[in-house]
Amino acid sequence: MDTFLQVTLSGVTMGCIYAFVALGFTLTIAAAGVVNFAYSEWVTYGAFIGVTLVSVFGLPLWLALLATVLLCAVMGYAFQWIVFRPLEGRHFLTTVTATIGIAVSMQALATLVWGPYALTLPTFFGSGVVNVAGVSIFPHNILIIATAVVLIGGLQLWLTGTDIGLRLQATAQDPVAARLMGIPIRHMRTFAYCLSAALAGLAGFLVAPLFVVTTTMGFGLMLKGLAATIVGGWGSLKGAVFGGLIIGIIEALGATYVSSEYKDVLSFLIIIIVLLVRPRGLFPEPIAEKL
Repeated sequence: MDTFLQVTLSGVTMGCIYAFVALGFTLTIAAAGVVNFAYSEWVTYGAFIGVTLVSVFGLPLWLALLATVLLCAVMGYAFQWIVFRPLEGRHFLTTVTATIGIAVSMQALATLVWGPYALTLPTFFGSGVVNVAGVSIFPHNILIIATAVVLIGGLQLWLTGTDIGLRLQATAQDPVAARLMGIPIRHMRTFAYCLSAALAGLAGFLVAPLFVVTTTMGFGLMLKGLAATIVGGWGSLKGAVFGGLIIGIIEALGATYVSSEYKDVLSFLIIIIVLLVRPRGLFPEPIAEKL
């Protein structure tokens, strides 16, 4: 039983990271209809920026975390101006191909700037563990889970209870109607890109102490975040959260009780099953029919 709880906690931790990535995907998909495959490098850059701010500039971890999120938001703003704005109105495949090309370029740039070697980022609580009822708990895992609860809960309240949140939802649901109502569509999309990049930076910074930081670390996280988006429901914020948790927990249990070699296979087997049973995902956004 202790092993099961330990593994489940680990799965929830990674599920929260996948949820952060899935939320970033969902924001750009919902607000602008764009699947950003360069999102993997946004996560990678978040980890590398955090390492640089701590090890080179000597910032304390909490300040480095805030600075990383802010710098990634600025990166999202620049990305929107340089990449997405010139591609507005282009074919879906053109935009997807462009984001893949940008991802390859950003990975090469990361290798030039930070080198090909793995780097590390310390945790807020050191490397020790806390034993609770026979279960060894890594404090950094609790930090990730607590951050996810606060951030996701706050994001949900913000989207449903503030003017800008409602404007963003209106932009996602019907851009034409939102424009006719006087909502600045382009500003809302820019805000969505910035928020998406900030979430990527947060995910990269938080996951860095659990693994080593490399130029390819973001690719696997992006695939799992995309899997969570598909499982939860395309364009659904609630689906992104639950999809991330489902992928994380099943992946951890499968690696422990089946084989670690098949944990990625299990993740994508879930996608196949969900697509066969519920093609729109487990928690799809309601679609209104126009009469």
